[in-house]
Amino acid sequence: MAGKIKGITIEIAGNTQPLNKALEDVNKKSKDLQDELKQVERLLKLDPKNTELLAQKQKILAEAIENTKGKLDTLKEAERQAQEQFKQGKIGEEQYRALQREIAWTEQHLGTLETDLYEYSLRL
Repeated sequence: MAGKIKGITIEIAGNTQPLNKALEDVNKKSKDLQDELKQVERLLKLDPKNTELLAQKQKILAEAIENTKGKLDTLKEAERQAQEQFKQGKIGEEQYRALQREIAWTEQHLGTLETDLYEYSLRL
């Protein structure tokens, strides 16, 4: 989804770079965690009481939450910088709205992950 945010440049730790580049690692890790979670869930359907798989699922969900929190922090910092760029006319309204949509989606996704982990921990 971050691929839809183009033309916004942010500064993180003194590095000025496009937002897409800043989110590249976090998005890759997110995809890898989702793929791993799908594999574990597929195996849990075959053996729902496998304690090793249950522990892996809990660990993967926790990692996904931390990764998503990091992405949200980056997006919120980008939003602060984008507000200034928008006021100065350096980025368009469409770019700014795309960033806001990405933040809203990430917040919803984080909430879903936290709910999944909470519900999962209740079942253990």
